[in-house]
Amino acid sequence: MQSLSKKELEKIYMFILKTGQTINYEKYPYLFLKEIEKIIPYYAANFFLFDEKENPVCDPICINIKKDTVNMYEKYYYKLDTIRAKAFNQPDPIRSTDLLNYSQWVNTEYFTDFISPNNFYFSCGIDIIYRNQLLGAVSLFREKTDKNFSLKDLLVLEFISNQAANQLFKLSAINKLNKTAQRKKEQLIALSEKRYNLTARESEVLNLLISGKNNREIAAELYISINTVKKHLSHIYMKANVDNRTELTSAVFKCEKYIF
Repeated sequence: MQSLSKKELEKIYMFILKTGQTINYEKYPYLFLKEIEKIIPYYAANFFLFDEKENPVCDPICINIKKDTVNMYEKYYYKLDTIRAKAFNQPDPIRSTDLLNYSQWVNTEYFTDFISPNNFYFSCGIDIIYRNQLLGAVSLFREKTDKNFSLKDLLVLEFISNQAANQLFKLSAINKLNKTAQRKKEQLIALSEKRYNLTARESEVLNLLISGKNNREIAAELYISINTVKKHLSHIYMKANVDNRTELTSAVFKCEKYIF
């Protein structure tokens, strides 16, 4: 049975500490790959995020993999990827050498036309799963001249997978809430613009105001003077029949009942 040394456990602790600090859902994969390289060195890597229907949320985060390579894979070569077919949405970490007979694999179209030109000879990876929901998939690659990934590398991936799953689930939930709040705010601004006959600039000022920006911050955001901000606010107050930003904010959020 493989075991982790004190030094390796310290590296894992630092990985968990650093990746646990991010609050950005779509930046988490990059941070994950950056930090995992300090524990498991690799030549190239990718990280896919998935939604509830196991569809990719966005383009994969890639290290040392060209965009053209990703496009080629998604358009054609994924159909020939026997590793993906065997390992996708599985809870345990896996190595390509445990899945394939390399003496046969090196003669396939997928290997000769895609793997070999991109130097993805050895690979290992893990799917990040939270309560049976696939959240992400990580793949690490090494060249033929490198050593194969070890069983200890797989143990490290398994060790950090639960923490990664918890963190990614939390970030995905926050991301959904933020997107819902953003859509709601956009709807409120659109309703207020129509209801109070606001100009495009007045709508921009209102948007920043209900986001909690003060006059100085609004001026900096829109590259206008504070006096100009005050003039726009004065016009908005008059149109909305209110006297200050507190009353204006209240009036805007009363439009919420018209959002279906």
